[in-house]
Amino acid sequence: MNCRKLFTITQTRYTSSHHNSNIAHVHSSNHILDYDLFTPATQQKDSKIPPMIFLHGLLGNRKNNRSAAKLLSDQLQTPFIVPDLRNHGTSFHGLPMNNKSMSDDISNLIESLPSTIPRHRGFVILGHSMGAKIAMIHALRYPKLIKGSIAIDNIPYDNSEDSYVEFEKFHIGLHCLDWCVNKHPDWTLPDLKAYLMKWVEPNEKVVNFWLTNIINKNGHLIPKVPFDTLNKCVEDIMQWKMQEFGDLEPLAGQKDVGPLLIISGNYSKFVGKDIHTHAITKYFQNFEVKPVDAGHWLVTERKLEFVKIVKEWALTKFGS
Repeated sequence: MNCRKLFTITQTRYTSSHHNSNIAHVHSSNHILDYDLFTPATQQKDSKIPPMIFLHGLLGNRKNNRSAAKLLSDQLQTPFIVPDLRNHGTSFHGLPMNNKSMSDDISNLIESLPSTIPRHRGFVILGHSMGAKIAMIHALRYPKLIKGSIAIDNIPYDNSEDSYVEFEKFHIGLHCLDWCVNKHPDWTLPDLKAYLMKWVEPNEKVVNFWLTNIINKNGHLIPKVPFDTLNKCVEDIMQWKMQEFGDLEPLAGQKDVGPLLIISGNYSKFVGKDIHTHAITKYFQNFEVKPVDAGHWLVTERKLEFVKIVKEWALTKFGS
Protein backbone atom coordinates (compact mmCIF):
# COMPACT_ATOMS: atom_id res chain seq x y z
CA MET A 1 0.00 0.00 0.00
CA ASN A 2 1.38 3.39 -0.99
CA CYS A 3 0.76 5.53 2.06
CA ARG A 4 2.13 8.68 0.49
CA LYS A 5 -0.49 8.68 -2.26
CA LEU A 6 -2.31 11.98 -2.58
CA PHE A 7 -5.84 12.52 -3.84
CA THR A 8 -6.11 14.41 -7.11
CA ILE A 9 -7.59 17.87 -7.14
CA THR A 10 -11.37 17.76 -7.25
CA GLN A 11 -13.93 20.44 -7.92
CA THR A 12 -15.62 22.08 -4.95
CA ARG A 13 -19.34 21.29 -4.86
CA TYR A 14 -22.16 22.42 -2.61
CA THR A 15 -25.42 20.69 -1.75
CA SER A 16 -28.30 21.81 0.40
CA SER A 17 -29.51 19.99 3.49
CA HIS A 18 -33.09 19.25 4.46
CA HIS A 19 -32.27 19.90 8.11
CA ASN A 20 -32.69 23.15 10.05
CA SER A 21 -29.16 24.25 9.20
CA ASN A 22 -27.50 24.58 5.82
CA ILE A 23 -24.63 22.31 4.92
CA ALA A 24 -22.01 22.63 2.22
CA HIS A 25 -19.86 19.61 1.39
CA VAL A 26 -16.47 20.91 0.32
CA HIS A 27 -14.07 18.64 -1.55
CA SER A 28 -10.86 20.59 -1.75
CA SER A 29 -7.45 20.38 -3.37
CA ASN A 30 -4.99 17.68 -2.37
CA HIS A 31 -3.41 19.94 0.26
CA ILE A 32 -6.60 21.24 1.88
CA LEU A 33 -8.77 19.11 4.15
CA ASP A 34 -12.22 18.12 2.89
CA TYR A 35 -14.94 19.41 5.21
CA ASP A 36 -18.63 19.98 5.84
CA LEU A 37 -19.73 23.55 6.54
CA PHE A 38 -22.85 24.02 8.64
CA THR A 39 -24.51 27.42 8.83
CA PRO A 40 -27.62 28.39 10.81
CA ALA A 41 -30.89 28.25 8.88
CA THR A 42 -31.72 31.76 10.13
CA GLN A 43 -28.71 33.83 11.09
CA GLN A 44 -28.56 36.67 13.58
CA LYS A 45 -26.24 39.44 12.46
CA ASP A 46 -25.35 40.40 16.02
CA SER A 47 -24.11 36.97 17.10
CA LYS A 48 -20.77 37.14 18.93
CA ILE A 49 -20.03 33.40 19.06
CA PRO A 50 -16.87 32.56 17.06
CA PRO A 51 -17.10 30.05 14.21
CA MET A 52 -16.22 26.56 15.43
CA ILE A 53 -14.00 23.84 13.96
CA PHE A 54 -14.89 20.30 15.08
CA LEU A 55 -12.18 17.60 14.79
CA HIS A 56 -12.75 13.84 14.93
CA GLY A 57 -10.56 11.18 16.52
CA LEU A 58 -8.36 8.33 15.27
CA LEU A 59 -10.10 6.18 12.64
CA GLY A 60 -13.03 8.59 12.70
CA ASN A 61 -14.23 11.02 10.06
CA ARG A 62 -16.36 14.13 9.75
CA LYS A 63 -19.57 12.07 9.69
CA ASN A 64 -19.08 11.28 13.40
CA ASN A 65 -19.80 14.88 14.44
CA ARG A 66 -22.33 16.04 11.85
CA SER A 67 -25.43 15.66 14.00
CA ALA A 68 -24.01 17.53 17.00
CA ALA A 69 -22.54 20.22 14.72
CA LYS A 70 -25.94 20.84 13.08
CA LEU A 71 -27.60 21.33 16.44
CA LEU A 72 -24.87 23.59 17.80
CA SER A 73 -24.70 25.69 14.64
CA ASP A 74 -28.38 26.58 14.95
CA GLN A 75 -28.40 26.99 18.72
CA LEU A 76 -25.27 29.13 18.86
CA GLN A 77 -25.96 30.97 15.60
CA THR A 78 -22.47 30.41 14.25
CA PRO A 79 -20.88 28.37 11.43
CA PHE A 80 -19.41 24.94 12.16
CA ILE A 81 -16.55 23.61 10.05
CA VAL A 82 -16.26 19.81 10.33
CA PRO A 83 -13.21 18.44 8.44
CA ASP A 84 -11.70 15.06 7.73
CA LEU A 85 -8.15 15.11 9.09
CA ARG A 86 -5.26 13.92 6.94
CA ASN A 87 -5.24 10.15 6.30
CA HIS A 88 -8.92 10.02 7.29
CA GLY A 89 -12.24 10.20 5.46
CA THR A 90 -11.94 11.74 2.01
CA SER A 91 -9.03 14.07 2.84
CA PHE A 92 -5.57 13.53 1.39
CA HIS A 93 -3.20 10.77 2.52
CA GLY A 94 0.39 11.66 3.33
CA LEU A 95 3.30 11.92 5.73
CA PRO A 96 4.34 13.20 8.20
CA MET A 97 1.51 12.20 10.49
CA ASN A 98 2.00 14.09 13.73
CA ASN A 99 0.29 16.80 15.78
CA LYS A 100 2.26 19.61 14.16
CA SER A 101 1.43 18.58 10.61
CA MET A 102 -2.25 18.22 11.50
CA SER A 103 -2.24 21.62 13.21
CA ASP A 104 -0.66 23.06 10.05
CA ASP A 105 -3.51 21.47 8.09
CA ILE A 106 -5.98 23.41 10.24
CA SER A 107 -4.15 26.65 9.42
CA ASN A 108 -4.39 25.88 5.70
CA LEU A 109 -8.06 25.02 6.10
CA ILE A 110 -8.82 28.32 7.85
CA GLU A 111 -7.06 30.27 5.11
CA SER A 112 -9.17 28.51 2.46
CA LEU A 113 -12.57 29.11 4.09
CA PRO A 114 -15.12 31.19 2.17
CA SER A 115 -15.42 34.90 2.85
CA THR A 116 -18.84 34.38 4.45
CA ILE A 117 -17.15 32.99 7.58
CA PRO A 118 -16.95 35.80 10.20
CA ARG A 119 -13.18 35.58 10.76
CA HIS A 120 -13.15 38.78 12.82
CA ARG A 121 -14.62 36.79 15.72
CA GLY A 122 -11.70 34.36 15.70
CA PHE A 123 -12.41 30.64 16.07
CA VAL A 124 -13.20 28.04 18.71
CA ILE A 125 -11.74 24.61 18.02
CA LEU A 126 -13.23 21.38 19.37
CA GLY A 127 -11.73 17.94 19.13
CA HIS A 128 -12.43 14.38 20.23
CA SER A 129 -9.59 12.10 21.41
CA MET A 130 -6.77 12.54 18.85
CA GLY A 131 -8.59 15.62 17.58
CA ALA A 132 -8.60 17.06 21.10
CA LYS A 133 -4.80 17.02 21.25
CA ILE A 134 -4.67 18.82 17.90
CA ALA A 135 -7.28 21.34 19.05
CA MET A 136 -5.37 22.23 22.21
CA ILE A 137 -2.02 22.41 20.45
CA HIS A 138 -3.48 24.66 17.76
CA ALA A 139 -4.94 26.92 20.44
CA LEU A 140 -1.49 27.23 22.03
CA ARG A 141 0.21 27.93 18.71
CA TYR A 142 -2.25 30.62 17.63
CA PRO A 143 -3.74 32.23 20.77
CA LYS A 144 -4.77 35.43 18.98
CA LEU A 145 -6.84 33.55 16.41
CA ILE A 146 -8.19 30.68 18.53
CA LYS A 147 -10.45 32.23 21.17
CA GLY A 148 -11.16 28.98 22.99
CA SER A 149 -10.82 25.22 22.76
CA ILE A 150 -12.83 22.17 23.81
CA ALA A 151 -11.13 18.83 24.49
CA ILE A 152 -13.51 15.87 24.36
CA ASP A 153 -12.18 13.02 26.51
CA ASN A 154 -8.55 14.09 26.33
CA ILE A 155 -6.15 16.29 28.29
CA PRO A 156 -3.18 18.64 27.71
CA TYR A 157 -0.65 16.20 29.16
CA ASP A 158 0.22 12.54 28.70
CA ASN A 159 -2.71 10.21 29.20
CA SER A 160 -3.04 8.01 32.26
CA GLU A 161 -1.42 4.58 32.37
CA ASP A 162 -4.90 3.03 32.42
CA SER A 163 -5.36 4.26 28.85
CA TYR A 164 -2.38 2.30 27.51
CA VAL A 165 -4.60 -0.75 27.08
CA GLU A 166 -6.84 1.28 24.78
CA PHE A 167 -3.87 2.48 22.73
CA GLU A 168 -2.68 -1.12 22.39
CA LYS A 169 -6.11 -2.05 21.07
CA PHE A 170 -5.69 0.56 18.35
CA HIS A 171 -2.27 -0.90 17.49
CA ILE A 172 -3.61 -4.44 17.26
CA GLY A 173 -6.76 -3.36 15.44
CA LEU A 174 -4.88 -1.31 12.83
CA HIS A 175 -2.39 -4.12 12.25
CA CYS A 176 -5.15 -6.71 11.80
CA LEU A 177 -7.21 -4.46 9.53
CA ASP A 178 -4.19 -3.89 7.31
CA TRP A 179 -3.36 -7.62 7.28
CA CYS A 180 -6.93 -8.65 6.45
CA VAL A 181 -7.48 -6.30 3.51
CA ASN A 182 -4.12 -7.31 2.02
CA LYS A 183 -4.25 -11.07 2.65
CA HIS A 184 -7.99 -11.62 2.29
CA PRO A 185 -9.32 -8.95 -0.10
CA ASP A 186 -12.02 -11.39 -1.28
CA TRP A 187 -13.67 -11.48 2.16
CA THR A 188 -17.03 -9.82 2.64
CA LEU A 189 -17.49 -7.16 5.31
CA PRO A 190 -19.43 -9.68 7.47
CA ASP A 191 -16.49 -12.10 7.11
CA LEU A 192 -14.09 -9.41 8.28
CA LYS A 193 -16.36 -8.40 11.13
CA ALA A 194 -16.67 -11.99 12.34
CA TYR A 195 -12.88 -12.43 12.25
CA LEU A 196 -12.20 -9.22 14.16
CA MET A 197 -14.81 -9.96 16.82
CA LYS A 198 -13.47 -13.49 17.34
CA TRP A 199 -9.75 -12.75 17.41
CA VAL A 200 -9.23 -9.03 18.05
CA GLU A 201 -12.08 -7.04 19.64
CA PRO A 202 -15.31 -8.58 21.01
CA ASN A 203 -17.04 -5.19 21.33
CA GLU A 204 -19.33 -4.94 18.31
CA LYS A 205 -19.61 -1.14 18.49
CA VAL A 206 -15.83 -0.77 18.29
CA VAL A 207 -15.56 -3.19 15.37
CA ASN A 208 -18.39 -1.44 13.50
CA PHE A 209 -16.55 1.84 14.04
CA TRP A 210 -13.36 0.35 12.57
CA LEU A 211 -15.25 -1.05 9.58
CA THR A 212 -16.44 2.40 8.52
CA ASN A 213 -12.93 2.73 7.08
CA ILE A 214 -13.36 -0.16 4.62
CA ILE A 215 -15.64 -0.66 1.63
CA ASN A 216 -16.41 -3.72 -0.48
CA LYS A 217 -16.04 -2.74 -4.11
CA ASN A 218 -16.61 -5.28 -6.88
CA GLY A 219 -16.15 -8.12 -4.41
CA HIS A 220 -12.90 -6.81 -2.91
CA LEU A 221 -12.17 -5.12 0.41
CA ILE A 222 -10.77 -1.64 -0.17
CA PRO A 223 -9.36 0.45 2.72
CA LYS A 224 -10.37 4.11 2.81
CA VAL A 225 -7.40 5.03 5.03
CA PRO A 226 -3.73 3.96 5.18
CA PHE A 227 -3.87 1.59 8.15
CA ASP A 228 -0.11 0.97 8.23
CA THR A 229 0.68 4.70 8.34
CA LEU A 230 -1.76 5.24 11.21
CA ASN A 231 -0.36 2.26 13.08
CA LYS A 232 3.20 3.55 12.83
CA CYS A 233 2.19 7.03 13.97
CA VAL A 234 -0.42 6.29 16.64
CA GLU A 235 1.93 6.82 19.58
CA ASP A 236 3.18 10.17 18.27
CA ILE A 237 -0.27 11.57 17.60
CA MET A 238 -1.72 10.47 20.93
CA GLN A 239 1.06 11.97 23.06
CA TRP A 240 1.26 15.54 24.33
CA LYS A 241 3.87 16.76 21.88
CA MET A 242 4.01 18.44 18.50
CA GLN A 243 6.28 16.16 16.53
CA GLU A 244 8.66 13.23 16.93
CA PHE A 245 11.49 15.08 18.66
CA GLY A 246 9.67 18.22 19.76
CA ASP A 247 7.79 19.26 22.86
CA LEU A 248 5.47 22.07 23.88
CA GLU A 249 7.59 23.79 26.52
CA PRO A 250 8.02 27.01 24.49
CA LEU A 251 4.22 27.38 24.40
CA ALA A 252 3.73 27.08 28.17
CA GLY A 253 2.73 30.04 30.34
CA GLN A 254 1.19 32.22 27.64
CA LYS A 255 -1.14 34.83 29.12
CA ASP A 256 -3.42 35.29 26.11
CA VAL A 257 -4.42 31.65 25.55
CA GLY A 258 -8.20 31.30 25.37
CA PRO A 259 -10.32 29.27 27.81
CA LEU A 260 -10.30 25.47 27.70
CA LEU A 261 -13.26 23.18 28.35
CA ILE A 262 -12.50 19.51 29.03
CA ILE A 263 -15.49 17.17 28.64
CA SER A 264 -14.52 13.79 30.06
CA GLY A 265 -16.24 10.41 29.99
CA ASN A 266 -16.71 8.89 33.44
CA TYR A 267 -16.45 5.39 31.99
CA SER A 268 -13.46 6.11 29.77
CA LYS A 269 -9.80 5.49 30.62
CA PHE A 270 -8.39 8.25 28.43
CA VAL A 271 -8.58 11.03 31.01
CA GLY A 272 -8.62 8.95 34.18
CA LYS A 273 -10.11 9.61 37.59
CA ASP A 274 -7.51 12.18 38.67
CA ILE A 275 -7.27 15.52 36.91
CA HIS A 276 -3.76 16.99 37.18
CA THR A 277 -4.61 20.66 37.59
CA HIS A 278 -0.99 21.78 37.69
CA ALA A 279 -0.32 20.11 34.33
CA ILE A 280 -3.29 21.86 32.73
CA THR A 281 -2.60 25.32 34.16
CA LYS A 282 0.93 25.10 32.82
CA TYR A 283 -0.65 25.74 29.42
CA PHE A 284 -4.26 26.81 30.06
CA GLN A 285 -4.80 29.03 33.09
CA ASN A 286 -8.51 29.38 32.36
CA PHE A 287 -10.05 25.91 32.20
CA GLU A 288 -12.91 23.83 33.53
CA VAL A 289 -13.78 20.12 33.48
CA LYS A 290 -17.26 18.74 32.83
CA PRO A 291 -17.63 14.98 33.43
CA VAL A 292 -20.33 13.06 31.57
CA ASP A 293 -21.70 9.60 32.35
CA ALA A 294 -20.44 8.07 29.13
CA GLY A 295 -17.56 6.18 27.60
CA HIS A 296 -14.94 7.47 25.19
CA TRP A 297 -17.41 8.19 22.36
CA LEU A 298 -19.46 10.55 24.50
CA VAL A 299 -20.57 12.80 21.62
CA THR A 300 -22.73 10.00 20.22
CA GLU A 301 -23.53 8.34 23.55
CA ARG A 302 -24.76 11.54 25.20
CA LYS A 303 -25.29 13.87 22.25
CA LEU A 304 -27.93 16.14 23.77
CA GLU A 305 -26.01 16.49 27.04
CA PHE A 306 -22.85 17.22 25.08
CA VAL A 307 -24.61 19.88 23.01
CA LYS A 308 -26.02 21.50 26.16
CA ILE A 309 -22.59 21.65 27.82
CA VAL A 310 -20.92 23.19 24.77
CA LYS A 311 -23.77 25.67 24.26
CA GLU A 312 -23.74 26.89 27.88
CA TRP A 313 -19.95 27.20 27.92
CA ALA A 314 -19.86 29.12 24.63
CA LEU A 315 -22.62 31.51 25.65
CA THR A 316 -20.92 32.15 29.01
CA LYS A 317 -17.53 32.81 27.41
CA PHE A 318 -18.51 34.63 24.23
CA GLY A 319 -22.19 35.56 24.36
CA SER A 320 -23.48 39.05 25.14
